[in-house]
Amino acid sequence: MDEHPANRLPFRKLEAQARACAGAVAGLLWQALVAHRPADRVLAAYLRAHRECGARDRRLFSESLFAILRWWGWLRDFAPVLPAAEPDPARVRGEDYARLLLGAWLLEDAPLPEVAEVWRRQLGLRTEDVPVKPAPPAQRWRRLLPLGPAPSRRFALGDLIPDWCAEEASNPRGWDELVDWLQRRPPVWLRAQVEPARALAELTAAELAPKPHPRRPDAIAIAPPKLNLRNLPALRDGLLEIQDLASQTVAAVCDPRPGERWWDACAGAGGKTLHLATLMRNKGSIVASDIREFVLEDLRRRARRAEFSNIRCREWKGKAMPEKKGNFDGVLVDAPCTCSGTWRRNPDARWNLDRAEIAEFAAKQLALLGNAAGAVRPGGVLVYATCSLFDAENEGVVQAFLAARPEFAPEAFPNPLAAGDCPGQLRIWPWDGDCDAMFVARFRRR
Repeated sequence: MDEHPANRLPFRKLEAQARACAGAVAGLLWQALVAHRPADRVLAAYLRAHRECGARDRRLFSESLFAILRWWGWLRDFAPVLPAAEPDPARVRGEDYARLLLGAWLLEDAPLPEVAEVWRRQLGLRTEDVPVKPAPPAQRWRRLLPLGPAPSRRFALGDLIPDWCAEEASNPRGWDELVDWLQRRPPVWLRAQVEPARALAELTAAELAPKPHPRRPDAIAIAPPKLNLRNLPALRDGLLEIQDLASQTVAAVCDPRPGERWWDACAGAGGKTLHLATLMRNKGSIVASDIREFVLEDLRRRARRAEFSNIRCREWKGKAMPEKKGNFDGVLVDAPCTCSGTWRRNPDARWNLDRAEIAEFAAKQLALLGNAAGAVRPGGVLVYATCSLFDAENEGVVQAFLAARPEFAPEAFPNPLAAGDCPGQLRIWPWDGDCDAMFVARFRRR
């Protein structure tokens, strides 16, 4: 149990919390797995709509939802059948979700929440039936055996991702090792936009036990905190940004110089744009574009907060360039993709991706890369990136682009996370830095 004895709830209140958790999880699972909406967004919307939930409940609901989605391949037979219509939380029976919720927490590498005592009693289990001894992910299925009849499916790591993945991705260490990493709760990676020593001091003062990356001192890992990081002064004031380590490597591969002109063609909310601006020391200029105007507004707000004056936002729909041809020293195309490289943080996406979407994304990525390439001046740099695991979106797009655009050539660059150089492209895997998966390629215009 993870609560200090002085903070533990009376059992009557734990029963109420168990009912509330079951109702919340039932609706959130329906939104994620039936309506195919991103789990992080539906969770955020639920918590906004239920302000009566305290910090204890919010943490329980959030962690339970993502634990279930992370282990869904093993847990789906423990879950009640998801209905065709969204369930009414008030009519959900807590005991119907006891096996699913307790099973999810038993599979996590974390202490059981106090409410697990209610689930244990609802299932008629003894305390000794639910031990949580340390075990690697591949062996944790044994913890499910006391919960009832064994499900029909086998307990293999491959069941925790779609069965066609191995046919779509080259993997240097094999799929069991990759899935083992996908099942581990990731750290929160932060990027310092000020001197790393100052950022570390602020995080240490907040008792967050920061750990800087050995090769990238501005990349700082912390364990998933119980406080809301958005309320941390260093983040609120733009001294730190939340950005996964793998994502941070993209701007490092771009390697922009102060005074240059860069175009971040698919900027989104602008994490990589802000990183480019940091590396350029707020000198030169960056045009940040996206097809979605509302995300650019978020980027404008973040740029003002961090006091970057060299960022301009422009809408780009993927064809006509925001400025004349050959006008940029560097162009970054962080293309829309399947986001399969983020399955560790977004486990629901594993179960909502249609295999046919891979080819659709690859065609879109090649078109975007080709259209953006004309903005690179002769002698300039073009960088292509995705957070995808799949070959077609990565090496496949690079090969097709180089065949169509002979004026571009791959350019070697230093590995951002390890010693040595990369021959024009790099795959980052979770084991390379306890991070997401990422692909990045760098070209030079002849």
